[in-house]
Amino acid sequence: MDRPDKPSELSEAALALDRELRRFADLADQAGRLKLNTEKNLERATEALTRAAESQDKINAHVQQLVAAVSVTRQKQESDAAALMKRAEEIAGRRKEFAEVLQRMAGLGLMAKEVQEALKAGASAVDEVQSRMQKIADEAADIGRIAEEKEMEDVARQAEVLRQQILAARNKVALLSPKARA
Repeated sequence: MDRPDKPSELSEAALALDRELRRFADLADQAGRLKLNTEKNLERATEALTRAAESQDKINAHVQQLVAAVSVTRQKQESDAAALMKRAEEIAGRRKEFAEVLQRMAGLGLMAKEVQEALKAGASAVDEVQSRMQKIADEAADIGRIAEEKEMEDVARQAEVLRQQILAARNKVALLSPKARA
C-alpha cells in the first residue's frame, strides 16, 4: 500500500511531464524571440532548437510513463472496486443474518409477554407457565448458540442474559406453585 505522504507514481509522472512541457515552452519561446541578425544569435537559436528537440524526446518518454501510470492506477482502482463490491455483499449477507437472529430475539419478547400476562391473570396452571418459560429459555439458548456460531458476540451475550433471567423467574414461579407450598 502506498504511503499517504509519498506521491503516487501517477502524480510523479504527471509532474515530470508538466515540468518538461514548461521547459519545452520556454525553449520554444527562446528560439522564437531571438533575432537572427548575428552569428551569435544564430548559434543561440540553434542551441535552443537542439535543446527543444531533446526536450521533445523527453516529453514523449514522460507521456509513455504517464500512460503506464494511468493504466496501473486504473487496474488498482478496478481491483479495489471489485473488493469493495465483494465486501458490500458480505455486509449485506451479514445484515440479513443479524436480522434473522434479532427477529427470533423479538419473538422471545412476545413469548415472555404472554407468560407475564398469564401470571398477572393469576394463572391456575403454574405448570403450564413454567413450561412456557422453559421453552423461552430453550429458545434463548438456541439463539445464543446460533449467534456464537455466526460470531455475533453481542447477540449471543443478550440471549444468554435473557435465558438466565427467564430461568431465574421460572424458579421463582415454581416457588409459588401449590406443590412447592405443600
